[in-house]
Amino acid sequence: MSRLLYWISIFALQVLLFNHLDLTAFLVPQIFIILLITLPLHTKKIYQVLIAFGLGLLADLFVSTPGIHTSACLFLVMLRMTILNTQDLKEEIANRLNYTARNVGVLPFSYTVLILVFFYHLYIFWIGSIGAINTYNLLVTTLMSSVFSLTVIAILQFMSLSHSRE
Repeated sequence: MSRLLYWISIFALQVLLFNHLDLTAFLVPQIFIILLITLPLHTKKIYQVLIAFGLGLLADLFVSTPGIHTSACLFLVMLRMTILNTQDLKEEIANRLNYTARNVGVLPFSYTVLILVFFYHLYIFWIGSIGAINTYNLLVTTLMSSVFSLTVIAILQFMSLSHSRE
């Protein structure tokens, strides 16, 4: 039940707060992708794909983007599977753990999140600008949004680490 509440809270933050940040045109953070990044390690690949599809579709419905988030979430989960295959996670999978900094270590988690967040943002901004690609705007928006998203994700993970020690 608490996992469902966590998912609803993160998605509500995305829809109600982060989608409406008007600090600059270059800042469009997507923090809800932490839900896909931290999926339980034992989740079957087909379920990961279905969850990514559903979450992306839901995001598309809230921001009126025709399939951009859906395809980006599918891209993210496929990239996640590829990266996780390079890591030794047998014990974590056997113990049915989520992919978090607490469970797999800060360095492997940070490495994975950095790659996934950057490429997710690059993907959605590239797809969204096809036909009128401005390389400078694409890179600046990707970098600024990724850095902001990574900061929020780091805060969430730090809160999770702090909470687990109490």
